[in-house]
Amino acid sequence: MRNSVCHSATIYVNAIMHAGTTVDTFLRENLDWLSRATNWAKFSATAGLGVIHRGHLQQGRSLMAPYLPQGGAGSGGSPYSEGGALYALGLIHANHGEGIKQFLRESLHNTNVEVIQHGACLGLGLAAIGTADDDIFDEIKIVLYTDSAVAGEAAGISMGVLMVGTASEKATEMLAYAHETQHEKIIRGLALGIAHLLSTEERKKQIL
Repeated sequence: MRNSVCHSATIYVNAIMHAGTTVDTFLRENLDWLSRATNWAKFSATAGLGVIHRGHLQQGRSLMAPYLPQGGAGSGGSPYSEGGALYALGLIHANHGEGIKQFLRESLHNTNVEVIQHGACLGLGLAAIGTADDDIFDEIKIVLYTDSAVAGEAAGISMGVLMVGTASEKATEMLAYAHETQHEKIIRGLALGIAHLLSTEERKKQIL
């Protein structure tokens, strides 16, 4: 457990230290060490590339290509790497998502694997941050309503990021589902999402 925690911490720190620089030398020179990552550590390691390459829109898709779902989501690769890669695309294209939103929407639509849905939701929310796109909101809401703890948590966060600062009435919809679900992860995700959505409305937050 101790080694696993240190492994994950090193991945996070490296990504933050090199955010937006495209300097991924440490990862490339330590591929054997990196390959020891499993499950969510593998998700984070792949997503970390998105932090390192944040803002480099032209190369983002080709950079993440080896990790993305091939021939339909969830077809042979690790779902943790594939989900992390979709999240990474959102991190790379955050607030500049016109060129990647459709791909993320298709990736979300084409999978029933909750880990891949988790990454696709987070990535799509970031790529479409603050756009208040009703169609995307409804697509993410479909994932929320599957009541999968893993996918639903990300869906709740993503819905808030998509609607950040809008103080939309959709907050009521999100709150209602938070009362319906039995999954603490989904409740937590929706709470974070609602906080983003109402980030400019102190009075409405208090009422909710």
